[in-house]
Amino acid sequence: MSSKSFPDPDAITIEENNDTLKVMSWNLWWKFEDYLERQKLIFSEIEKLTPDIMCFQEVWEEEDESQADKIASLLGYEFVYGKSFDFDGVAFGNAIISKYPIQDHSVNYMAAEQKYDEKRLLLHAQILYKEMNLDIMCTHLNYKYEHQHVREDQVKYILKYISNLKKSKFPVILCGDFNADPNSDEIRMITGHRKPVEEIVLRDSWNMTNPESLGFTWSNKNSYAKKTLESDRRIDYIFVGKAGSKGLGHPLSTILVGTDKNNNRFPSDHFGIMTHLAG
Repeated sequence: MSSKSFPDPDAITIEENNDTLKVMSWNLWWKFEDYLERQKLIFSEIEKLTPDIMCFQEVWEEEDESQADKIASLLGYEFVYGKSFDFDGVAFGNAIISKYPIQDHSVNYMAAEQKYDEKRLLLHAQILYKEMNLDIMCTHLNYKYEHQHVREDQVKYILKYISNLKKSKFPVILCGDFNADPNSDEIRMITGHRKPVEEIVLRDSWNMTNPESLGFTWSNKNSYAKKTLESDRRIDYIFVGKAGSKGLGHPLSTILVGTDKNNNRFPSDHFGIMTHLAG
């Protein structure tokens, strides 16, 4: 019998002292409930954590000012915005804010039957990171429990969209408020626990780095969330594609964001998440 052995073709070694890319996703709860006081807490959290790239949902914008612009200005970053709809002259939408140059972006609306149409969208930015193209997407899916079939269609749309992207050295990143827990059919479709769409399977950064923690982002510890009389759930995610060369893009650690109360207020009704990716 030969003693010859073969290297594992799937093994990836992450270099020590590798750079990290900090990515945050957070639903900022638009202009609800003392938004000016909450916004101060949001700004404080962002300045403390200094993410490299931020994906935000329920971001407000008016004719003469923009929450995304205010956040970008805090750190000297760039931003793009996608509006879902207007309410009484105030826009409601998603934003991507980046330390690195945003080369291009698109706002992609996800169609639904009129009775289910919440004007949901997929905001896609192409970012120049270390001379590589980095594709990052921010979304916010239908919110009602009973709209699972709508969210499934939205997830199918997103995964098909990703399948048409030009392959990059850095794995694709998908962030957002998915309004679905990890055991739901729509999330299992993303993570490959159901039949994949166009063979696209993404990794759940929280689960990869905190396998023993539930990581609730909709939590009754948050007084705003508690008022809805809903159960604790993890519904906010940072998904990432398969790691590239030398572990590029692999999740190293993930934390919850905005969990502290100040002056009897939380920054938002959601806790956000931030993950460190091998960069």
